[in-house]
Amino acid sequence: MYFVYKNKNCPVIIWDNEALLNPLADVRYRQGRLIGTIESLAVDLQNEAVLETLTMDIVKCAEIENILLDEETVRISIASKLDIYKKKNPKKNEQIDGITKAMLDAVLNCNMPLTDERLFFWHDAMIQKEKNNNTGKLTKIKKVVYKAIGKNATGFRMQANKEMYSFINWINTENNLDSVIKAAIAHLWFVAIQPFDCGNALIAGIITNMLLARSDDTSCRFYSMPAQIASDLKQYHSVLQKTQNENFDVTGWMLWFFDCMQKALKAADIILLNVMKKSEFWKIHNLTPLNNRQRLVINKLLSEMDGKLQSSKWAQIAKCSSDTALRDIKDLIKKGILCRKSQGGRSTNYEFAEF
Repeated sequence: MYFVYKNKNCPVIIWDNEALLNPLADVRYRQGRLIGTIESLAVDLQNEAVLETLTMDIVKCAEIENILLDEETVRISIASKLDIYKKKNPKKNEQIDGITKAMLDAVLNCNMPLTDERLFFWHDAMIQKEKNNNTGKLTKIKKVVYKAIGKNATGFRMQANKEMYSFINWINTENNLDSVIKAAIAHLWFVAIQPFDCGNALIAGIITNMLLARSDDTSCRFYSMPAQIASDLKQYHSVLQKTQNENFDVTGWMLWFFDCMQKALKAADIILLNVMKKSEFWKIHNLTPLNNRQRLVINKLLSEMDGKLQSSKWAQIAKCSSDTALRDIKDLIKKGILCRKSQGGRSTNYEFAEF
């Protein structure tokens, strides 16, 4: 059975309702279970999970646009804006601060209407352009040829301005769809329009997060769709292209989107385990004398740092000499925090002692 979705502000599209029923139910079940787990945690652990998730959201959204951001600077920018913790003289980066402001506006104010002013605020914040008198007008959106969902290149054409007004109106008035389905359609529709000269993938991720925050009924983010999408960009672009060339049928895109959500929700379980592990470690070692380099690398380890820990990697992360790195490591071994793995010599690796 096919469900035909028809709205005067939305392209006419179809999907196989029966094919989506179980995957959507699974997504909803995992969402509910995750939120239930989160609500049982202390506030500081919730904040830590939000911080990790939003950091991934921003870093991975930027990667989709081929923009590489420093993860620690992103984390500090988010933490300072959410007042989770303060760091003296944090490293500033205008681009990172701009993207952070845009993402936080979307998720913290997820139930506010989407407007052209908000879109331009997000776009200007990301590309660091000064606002001008035309900021609030859609005439500033790039006038591109829109390839409608389900149409081929010789079919239906429309300028982005008119399509964007329909898109914004649909976002604000469509209340009959399941909110996860709405997020999937919104992402697809926005990237089909491509209204800006740059930053469309970033804004598509921000809009998706805004709608998923509504579906979770919380402005806190505990799973990262942008991170999951960025992990398989080739498939992402392939399914987008295929969907736009098929005859109005978005079933394949929906199934791919739901599968991404399933994986993102599973990954959130790992984030929560790491957050709880980090919390337990610092409860035990709250009074243990550690220098800033040791705290930095320990937190990296607790966040599941990729690869094995060797003195050379320590030196790279802590930006110190190999001799200093080795002294830091030996000190942690004496304090029972680290232990040597079985290999020795130049290939010596280190890991956490049990705690």
